[in-house]
Amino acid sequence: MSGLGTYAFLNAKVRGKLSKLISPAQYKELVRAPDVLSACLVLRGTEYRDLIQDIVSAADLPRIEAALAEHLIAAHREVRDVAKGHVPRFIEELLRQYEVENLKVLLRAWNAREEKSFIYRERICNEIPVDALLEAQSLEEIIVLLGETPYRKPLTLAREDYERTGSPFPLEVALDRELYEATWKVVGELPAVDRKIASRLLGIEADLLNITWMMRFKRYYGLGLADVIKAMVPGGLRIKEEFVREVYPGRDEASLMTALLTGVYGSRPPQVPAMKEVRGFERLEEFLKKTYLQQLRQALGGYPFTIGTVIAYLRLKKAEVSNLITILNAKALSLPPEEVETSIVRV
Repeated sequence: MSGLGTYAFLNAKVRGKLSKLISPAQYKELVRAPDVLSACLVLRGTEYRDLIQDIVSAADLPRIEAALAEHLIAAHREVRDVAKGHVPRFIEELLRQYEVENLKVLLRAWNAREEKSFIYRERICNEIPVDALLEAQSLEEIIVLLGETPYRKPLTLAREDYERTGSPFPLEVALDRELYEATWKVVGELPAVDRKIASRLLGIEADLLNITWMMRFKRYYGLGLADVIKAMVPGGLRIKEEFVREVYPGRDEASLMTALLTGVYGSRPPQVPAMKEVRGFERLEEFLKKTYLQQLRQALGGYPFTIGTVIAYLRLKKAEVSNLITILNAKALSLPPEEVETSIVRV
């Protein structure tokens, strides 16, 4: 099926969805809103109005977060269900990312024996028995409960590292690697033009994830090179194993950050802050997210009848929902507008 045949209707639908993303003016109002209820009043002028119509205070935040998660999942399904040819299977892999992220949150809660963060309990792609997993007495029981899902094998392979460290971190890394390996298999089956576009955008995602992981390894875990190589997700556009072997050993945090950014971008673009201006790991994460969103916007400006438009919309939608959760939680904590502004990435 030709690009035009595959994407003519889908592109029109996605463009219509893009027009409904929160505007800069609405973001400004959200950031300045004095409390949760005021922020929800702003959202009544967006496609989120039905989600927040009966919200009255910060006590309703768990319900809002659940509704936003459902909204994001529904957005993926809506696009998937009208797509043709090779596109639905690819979107299913993008959707599975949320299942993996949810499972990682669940494993952290199980390991800590305390449910601190929101866990989505409905089916996303596979049947995940959330409550039974949280009550499991051992990792072996969790592995059995996951049955025929794609997550049984990676958790089995990571079991020894988990037992050695007592941390869910090896389990999270194993889940990420399984997801990316499966996604790259689907990308490899796309038509040539779509494969090239998806490889670039998802390759940048892999680069940014690996950069984030490596900075965490350096700051919080003190892991050596062998462990870092083992944990990297595959398919990075520029952060390859050979490069990591060259830059990771023997560097302090600031030096490693500079080397990784240079490795991704070749030379530092004007918008990249100088190292002396990057105050902490949070600023690095913020910059990487902004850079990736710029790449998505560029994809929207290209030839429309490709998978790039689909990826861009779904990833921008993800960023928007993440921003809303951040803003609403910030309002519940009465954080000042300037602090809220630095915590979000404008879509």
